[in-house]
Amino acid sequence: MTLTICIIAKDGIVLASDSRASSFLTSNDTVKKVFKIDDHCAVGIAGDGPLAMHFFDTISSKLNFRNGVSDLAEQLRALGKEKFNDFFSHLEPKDRPSLMILLGGYTTVNKPEIYQLSSNDNFVPRKSPTGFDCIGIPIIANYLLNRLYEPEITAIHAAELATFCIKETSSQDNRVGGPTQVAIFSDTKQYAELSREEVEKIENKCDQFRLLQKGRFYPEDSSGGVTNPEGATRQ
Repeated sequence: MTLTICIIAKDGIVLASDSRASSFLTSNDTVKKVFKIDDHCAVGIAGDGPLAMHFFDTISSKLNFRNGVSDLAEQLRALGKEKFNDFFSHLEPKDRPSLMILLGGYTTVNKPEIYQLSSNDNFVPRKSPTGFDCIGIPIIANYLLNRLYEPEITAIHAAELATFCIKETSSQDNRVGGPTQVAIFSDTKQYAELSREEVEKIENKCDQFRLLQKGRFYPEDSSGGVTNPEGATRQ
């Protein structure tokens, strides 16, 4: 399964995902789920990964980026419906493989927007009203983002927040896992994926967040005294 997250920051857009593909018997932690569409536009996927890669390979030459992300969402809707009807004409819609897309990019006036599209309803675009969106297994991430997200967040801290949500989900649901993938771009900075070393630093920081928060519920030290939560926060 998958968790893919898109966050609008004050200085860019962040796309992040896990890298696990799981089946009844096996799992693979090397699956790419975040893709560059243009220098200032990208998608994250959930569902059938190989199908998504072929889908974008077949439609990429037909996409027009000049009219901004909202128009691009409409193009994906039309092409998605057309391709799925072609690929799976032998199947009823309810029996077709599922593909979900998170599209992040900028309008013609450089406003950041996120759209969610799903093959289950013919890729009808749904624009995020919150500044973030999640697909795949979103329950824990949606809760955390609703609690923690602020529009003034910077892109690098949005990358930390997205990674934190993915790691928290993976700790509770083994369908999410593997190395985290993170990409950052803006209306002026081109799409770039964080290196494995950069992501590992963020993941290590997220582990510290989890330990620090857990410690607040267990303030007693081994000698029978009580630790200072404020002191723990400063460490």
